Amino acid sequence: MKNGTLITKGNHVELRFERRLAHRPEKVWRALTESQELAHWFPARIEGAREVGAELRFFFAEGEPGKGKISVFDPPRVLEYTWEGDVLRWELEPEGTGCLLIFTTIPADRANVARDATGWHFCLDNLEAAVDGKPAAGFDKERFSALNAEYAARFGLGSFPAFMTSEANRVAEGALRIPGVEAYAFTGADGTELLLCHAKTDANTDEQWRDYDEYLAVLEGSYVLRINGMDMELRAGREFVVPRGARVSGRFSAGTRTIHAVSGRSLGRGGA
Repeated sequence: MKNGTLITKGNHVELRFERRLAHRPEKVWRALTESQELAHWFPARIEGAREVGAELRFFFAEGEPGKGKISVFDPPRVLEYTWEGDVLRWELEPEGTGCLLIFTTIPADRANVARDATGWHFCLDNLEAAVDGKPAAGFDKERFSALNAEYAARFGLGSFPAFMTSEANRVAEGALRIPGVEAYAFTGADGTELLLCHAKTDANTDEQWRDYDEYLAVLEGSYVLRINGMDMELRAGREFVVPRGARVSGRFSAGTRTIHAVSGRSLGRGGA
């Protein structure tokens, strides 16, 4: 299984990859730490001493260099350092004549995790090729796009982008009447209102009679819509139109993100 997995740990997530390599840890360690070997697969050039506490700089062809610091340096078993807020940890476990490489990263920004997973997936493919003595695969735009879409579908963003969650658009929790749900409202020139909801905990909405049509889309997680006495579970990627006159309530699972849209009605003051 070469694909990365996403694990929630407390208030952060961890992206994890496991690769079984047909080489001893000592050889793979050189690929992880020596500049001439890193050039075959790592996305940036790294400058800095290879020792605990050493400051690192990461260079691309253009732009300012990134910064980091080594926190664990235990040859040939564990290497851990930061890169612009992300924690990168490489572990090597002997397995017969080869080893198991475990790569984990704690991203500084949860919203970038699908993109990061795609990038690291390609880097690890090239690392495998490098230690096998094979040339790195060229950049395949179509494969990158397909893999990124796959990771995005599996992981979601985890939160709305920062430009959509300004304080000017935040809905007061008391006005929304759904404890545990963070919401942001946007109103169009024609009165159409869009409400973004992010459940920080499991949450329930009160039952209401709808005097307007409502469009509902689930971006991530699970939302149970109770409509006219019938429960309908909507998972990520599902959408639904609640018709005018329906009797509805809802139930969010923690982490769920939804979009609600209506015309001529303020969801931000009337509940979701």
